Amino acid sequence: MLSRVIEELCSSGATVILFGSVNRPRDFSRYLSDINVLALGGSRVNEVNGFISLIQTNADTLTNRCYYGDPLCIWLIRDSRIICGSPPEFKFNVTTWTIDAIRQLILNNMALLYENILLGNSTWALNNAYHAIKLAAIYKTIDEPTLDDLELADRINGKLSNLLLRLHKLRLNDLVINIEDADKVAEEVGTIIGVRLPSVGNVREKALGNPYASIQCDNYGCLVFKSDEEPWNYYYV
Repeated sequence: MLSRVIEELCSSGATVILFGSVNRPRDFSRYLSDINVLALGGSRVNEVNGFISLIQTNADTLTNRCYYGDPLCIWLIRDSRIICGSPPEFKFNVTTWTIDAIRQLILNNMALLYENILLGNSTWALNNAYHAIKLAAIYKTIDEPTLDDLELADRINGKLSNLLLRLHKLRLNDLVINIEDADKVAEEVGTIIGVRLPSVGNVREKALGNPYASIQCDNYGCLVFKSDEEPWNYYYV
């Protein structure tokens, strides 16, 4: 599938760039890592499988996004490989957009972590926990981020480094996350970004009786929506 997508994009005149863990073999999990593809120009590709994350845009839009601080550009500058075409020269600036976007990505991954644990999807919960911790580490080193997991762990200290290494090992060995590790992730991530994140037990208690409860985390904590009730009941936890 990937080769077909790349061939289609390149033959249509697009500049194609692979970025993310696909360029870092010692971080890439064959079951959990997606393959990030950026295409500038060319024809639209609508049919891709779930393990290909395709972004299609144009050179001017990308240049503006990088200038104003889109965190996507961290990966494009430090962790990318050109497959075909010529990308524009662009400058990345760390701005409030960068910080806010990374915080929101962390909170999104924490919400999915809780949901997947409650639904029994421990493998996907592990991936959400990993991305939350990895982004928290990048958040701490935003002025000079290192994207390789093992190099990043060397640059940060304490619980965050230990958790990153543990989750890295679990992903590469096709294992799952347990409740204790999930709670450690919530505690450490919450401390770093200044948000009170609940334990898995807190979330489970609020979602009791509704296995499909929806969870949303923001700068104040996490909301659990009891989506089987009208009107929805919701609780901060």
